[in-house]
Amino acid sequence: MTARRRRRTRRGSFLIETAMAALMLMVALTLITKVVGAVAAERRGWDRREVALAEVANLIERLAARPYEELTPESMKALALGSEAARSLPGAELSAKVEDEPAGKVDARRVSVRLRWRNRSGEWDAPVELTTWAFRRKEGS
Repeated sequence: MTARRRRRTRRGSFLIETAMAALMLMVALTLITKVVGAVAAERRGWDRREVALAEVANLIERLAARPYEELTPESMKALALGSEAARSLPGAELSAKVEDEPAGKVDARRVSVRLRWRNRSGEWDAPVELTTWAFRRKEGS
């Protein structure tokens, strides 16, 4: 008789263990899905930053190759984003400025290019900015 009682008291315990295991599996899958989504969003953010940095580096390189006399604030207004950057960076704004060397002792101009864009929430992401100096070349060099 005691053997029957043991069987009866053990009935349904496997069902409870299965339900608990299924619940823990659902919680684990939910957490994994959220983590994978967060990692993917972060990766997209870093990909956008990489595109922005490459675009600004290319613009700075092109500006540094120009003759000194062509580096004016008016010429900076003609700068435009490349097609990949315009497509990859939502709401992108490009700005460039040229400033003469403050002391005026050397013929030098500071050229800065800044690119900013909006993130997923619509706020401005941290901008990418690069700066270079351009010097007037001496005659004969």
